[in-house]
Amino acid sequence: MRFAPFALAAYLLATPVWACDPAAAPEPFQTGEAGWGDADPQFRIENNAAILAPEVGTQTARWNAGKSLTDADVCVTIEMPDTTADASRGYAGLLFWGVDKDNFYQAVISRNGMVTVARKVGGRILNAPLVHWTPSSAIKTGADATNNLRITVDGENVAVRINDTEVARFRGQAPEGASHIGLIASSAPAAVDTWRFTEFKLGSPAAAAAAMATPSSPAEETTGAVPAVAENNCGTGRLFFEGKFTDHDPMWGAKDGEVTFSGGEAEFNPNPGTSTLRWNRAFVFSDMDACLTVRPANNTANPTASYAGLLFWVQDSRNYYQAVIAPNGYFTVARIVDGKVVAKRPVAWTKVPAVKTGSKERNALRVTIKGSEAEIAINGKPAATFHGDPPVGASYIGMLAASADTKKGDTWTISDLKVTAPQ
Repeated sequence: MRFAPFALAAYLLATPVWACDPAAAPEPFQTGEAGWGDADPQFRIENNAAILAPEVGTQTARWNAGKSLTDADVCVTIEMPDTTADASRGYAGLLFWGVDKDNFYQAVISRNGMVTVARKVGGRILNAPLVHWTPSSAIKTGADATNNLRITVDGENVAVRINDTEVARFRGQAPEGASHIGLIASSAPAAVDTWRFTEFKLGSPAAAAAAMATPSSPAEETTGAVPAVAENNCGTGRLFFEGKFTDHDPMWGAKDGEVTFSGGEAEFNPNPGTSTLRWNRAFVFSDMDACLTVRPANNTANPTASYAGLLFWVQDSRNYYQAVIAPNGYFTVARIVDGKVVAKRPVAWTKVPAVKTGSKERNALRVTIKGSEAEIAINGKPAATFHGDPPVGASYIGMLAASADTKKGDTWTISDLKVTAPQ
């Protein structure tokens, strides 16, 4: 696959959108291996409706195995359960970018008026949803209430709408080839919730292309199976991800004064004596070849306490590895667990001749991951190799900068972030 808390204010603004094409004919629900699967106690088709009744406290999903898609414009009408033991725990919605039962995205609503977009990779729901559970006034709640859920997928761009109101727009990590779109539902832990799906319509997003390109759509990340340019001592394998840093993208976290994106650079301004980090919630990786360029934007009063670099094997904001460079020419790799640096570092602070020292000097940092082995290079020169303890399954990447404890503090810029397939 090509490959996941932030402010949603921009996403939850009601913008003019289009409804599902009223002239389009609904897709028929058909059982069988070439259709939506065989009927069972959790799934059945009756009167042109798909009925999902997951077992207590579980999730069930179905998709049309007879159709593979890349881009798509899909909508469905969801009828809330007439009774529920817990309106906050059951949910239903659309599955998209589905590769198999263990790898897909889901956009779902609950009977108490909440919406979320989450992702499953390798059979596990990732800790960081693309959209956290968020209340939406667009959702009609209560027994038997009906809601139209629409998802438009155009390349890596995704728009989610409920009853003609946009509730999310983001750039995600699409599979390399065709994938499936389907239905998903969950029952609360106390009792079975029964969800009814009708008016399933499937089309092309071509008519929505102009709307998908509105200024509110984050545009600084690009992905694709294209050759990577040999620049800044990066890898030359297939390009997985590239950070343009032209504007703020909430997938890097909430907008604040410590990190700004502009002109192709991420500028880090940590408070004196602290560090600040950002990791991308939309993309995950297993083996990878990642690189970026760091530059101290000002002279530091304490080059031993000012540093910047790449985060890898990221689970969340408190569990990750960091490879960082200091302005005095030193380099280290540290592991952070529960927010604390593990005493024995994978790579101790070491003077590296390849590091360009001083303010405004640019240094290219490269981390190549294969299984549990990590290789570090600085400005094209090998700096370290070690065996680590990567998270189970795929993980995130990120960036970090730290400032010395001085009155003014330090500023770092990070640019040229790329992730390619390791060679």
